[in-house]
Amino acid sequence: MEKPLHIPPTVKLKGFTVYCRKCNTDIGDTCKETGKPIKQCSFGGRHVFKKYVHLPGTRNDRKTKTFETRDLKEAIKEALDFESKVKAENGQPEIKIENRKENIQAMEKNVPHLLINAIARYSGWLRNENVPEHLHEERSKEYVEDIERKLKLLVESLKDRGYDLSSFRVDQINDITVGHVFSYLKKEKQFSARTFNKHFSYYTSFLKWFSEEYYRIRSWFTRVDKMRPVSKPQAINKEEVEALLKRIIPENGIESYDTGVKETRNFYRPYLGNAFRLALLTGTRREELIKMKFNGIHKDKDGRGYIKVEDFKINHIQKRTTEEDKKYRTVFLTRELCGLLDEMGYQEMKGTDNYILAPEVKSNRGKPMTDLISRAFTHYYKQLKTGRKLTFRSFRKTYITRLAIYMREVETEKYTGHSNKRTIEQYYTDPEMMAKSMWNFEIFSEELERKNDIKQVRNKSWVTQKGLEVGQ
Repeated sequence: MEKPLHIPPTVKLKGFTVYCRKCNTDIGDTCKETGKPIKQCSFGGRHVFKKYVHLPGTRNDRKTKTFETRDLKEAIKEALDFESKVKAENGQPEIKIENRKENIQAMEKNVPHLLINAIARYSGWLRNENVPEHLHEERSKEYVEDIERKLKLLVESLKDRGYDLSSFRVDQINDITVGHVFSYLKKEKQFSARTFNKHFSYYTSFLKWFSEEYYRIRSWFTRVDKMRPVSKPQAINKEEVEALLKRIIPENGIESYDTGVKETRNFYRPYLGNAFRLALLTGTRREELIKMKFNGIHKDKDGRGYIKVEDFKINHIQKRTTEEDKKYRTVFLTRELCGLLDEMGYQEMKGTDNYILAPEVKSNRGKPMTDLISRAFTHYYKQLKTGRKLTFRSFRKTYITRLAIYMREVETEKYTGHSNKRTIEQYYTDPEMMAKSMWNFEIFSEELERKNDIKQVRNKSWVTQKGLEVGQ
């Protein structure tokens, strides 16, 4: 019994395929009649190589030819001859077959078949190595290194399941291997939903890149259902903030580890107290917090105004990298915030290009600094033993929550005819007038506490009344 014919994925010859005279159809990796891998097909003797050639000057017309030879190299040569003949008959220049064959052979030699080699090539591509200049894309060093760490974990997960990485090819990835990776990340590493989803997002992008650069690989990782993050917004209260700031001393910054590269780590940094207070009084994200500069502070003659802050999330998503393209938003000054800024050196450094937070830190102001701030918060907050698991984001949640109470959650769009608040903020809100109205805003004012308590009582009363109505 003759073996089924197969065209390696490295042979990129358009319109060149294997045709089954039993099924009367082109075939791929799976038998369309039995659903089994094509290598197990019992009708290998009915397989033939076939070439489709589009007729130049037409929309869908084409010519086809099957070849009796079962030798792949001979079939490629005959297919190229056939394509050259068809195009020559239609006024197209003759194809140089030898050059085409050399290109295919060169392409085969340059394909990183092994998974570990493909990942190495992908890392270079992310860094724009050997990439045409018009295809360059600016990516931060931290972002690329994050992708590399997660791809390294992909390799580790397969190695943990007994795969021989010295011979494992990219085209050997299938549902079984993805299942092993899935189990490793979810059960053994026990990643959070956000971290888990990010791993598979990067793996999907890797296979997409490989398919576009070399040969088609099924997007196996897209078949993994993403975990749903559980959102439980928790704000930090005044007592916790005060206790947290008191904990920030060098002696309390040491964390010991039973496993890992480092046995101990010191999270203390002199600027942490200011970082936490600035985050609380501005509601900014970590990435925005570390990029705020003194020349971004704008005040009127009465000392009221705002800080111009880069909208990191929008710029990152929309890939706005140049200063002309970047979007900015305003953080309005309050009495509290101005007091903190004065403590941080505003009077001495106003109008300068110095960073507001830790201007003495010149390097590693990207992901290393944001990660340190976030982990330091978790480290010090854990020492308060409140029984709650807060993250650095609790500052932003507190700011937004208190601001909503202060602004009384007025649904402005109802009265203007606009569909959302973003339109109003972008085109109709006067920042100078807003700055004046925000001047007396305090995060932990007693007035806000009363408003919040009254609001909760009203909500509870409303629910109770509705419940009685339904019961009746």
